[in-house]
Amino acid sequence: MKFIKQQSWWVFIGLLVCSFASAANIKISDATVRLLPPTVPNTAAYFTIHNSSDKDLVLVSASTDIAEKAELHAHVMENGMMSMQEQDQIRIPAGQTVSFKPGGLHVMIFGLKKPLAENQMVSITLVSEDQKTIQVTAKAVMPGKEKSHNHH
Repeated sequence: MKFIKQQSWWVFIGLLVCSFASAANIKISDATVRLLPPTVPNTAAYFTIHNSSDKDLVLVSASTDIAEKAELHAHVMENGMMSMQEQDQIRIPAGQTVSFKPGGLHVMIFGLKKPLAENQMVSITLVSEDQKTIQVTAKAVMPGKEKSHNHH
């Protein structure tokens, strides 16, 4: 019985290390949420995600506690018109970097519970198809300042 307990303990440690290792292969940078007038109930989040693992990362959903719901979206050209469409999944290929930016991929945030304040930090959770979560901390910024690099 002692052997079984020790063996299951090592399996647990192994799984823990694997989950940390996979999270370490995903890097989020330049995360922002668009700051809009207080009367606008919806906004969008942008960031760059780098997948340094040897497996594709497939995002299937997003959530945030600052709003009623969040969805993965893309701007899509259809019949000569640009429209926003919810995406069932967004693939981040192994070894690749994908930018979520205005006019492209983004996390759409619906039904803000209260207006955002400039420089407020917003927590967003991305979920992969294997149910792993990726935490994104984004700063609320004015439109046009989505990719701000502070070099001090």
